[in-house]
Amino acid sequence: MQSIQLKSFVVPSFFVLAFLAGIASQHAMSHTVIQPPEALEGVQSENNLVITHGCGETSVIGTSVVFPDGLDSTITINGNPTTDPLDSFLQNWGGVIRFYQDRSLFSEQDSKRDTLGNAVGFWSGGGRSLSSHLFGRIPFQTAAVLFQADSCAISVRFSAAVADICKITPLSQVSEEATVNFWTPAVGSNYDGTPGGHAYDFPVFFTFKRNLDTNPLPESCGAGVQISVKPSATQINRDMPIIHNGTQVWPQP
Repeated sequence: MQSIQLKSFVVPSFFVLAFLAGIASQHAMSHTVIQPPEALEGVQSENNLVITHGCGETSVIGTSVVFPDGLDSTITINGNPTTDPLDSFLQNWGGVIRFYQDRSLFSEQDSKRDTLGNAVGFWSGGGRSLSSHLFGRIPFQTAAVLFQADSCAISVRFSAAVADICKITPLSQVSEEATVNFWTPAVGSNYDGTPGGHAYDFPVFFTFKRNLDTNPLPESCGAGVQISVKPSATQINRDMPIIHNGTQVWPQP
């Protein structure tokens, strides 16, 4: 039988790039994310919270999401703390988050609202569970956000606090990667997670970009500034629990 010798060959560069891009994409998707991760000023955006894995081998049975309300949030300008309120940069943050009724993943859901009736997040759970090795999408919408014309902000990035729940327990029995995965900013809340944990201080980000064509920066702004907004510990503690029909179902009281 004639032997076959394999000669060396060169892999085209675009195959290598595609392979590396695939690895990078998988790495980026190893945590719960929002897709698309940003929206342009003045444009209504259709988005999904994407749950990317369970608690080890345990399925996800629900999720809770909290966006900064902008009232007592921590705000920075290019990473530096500021006392300027959120409405110094955005005209209409309150009521921007809109949640769909969609039972394609979980059977129950509802929005979370502040005392003014503005949605500050949502929860979804019950019915079928999401297998630990599969992705799940929960749709929501953001209304068109408007930047203040006289501000120097070119982007506003919100840190959302998310808990992907795999087992319902009291808060005292929560165990990361066993009963829940926290994707939250470390702000001193009851839902910070454990320092050194796989996702400690790893919130879910969503960014609004200024439309420089329709709303150009004032000349004095130069290249503009980037604004970051985190929810306060008080807000997370208040809004993270899941309330269904007037009863708190997670964490168990």
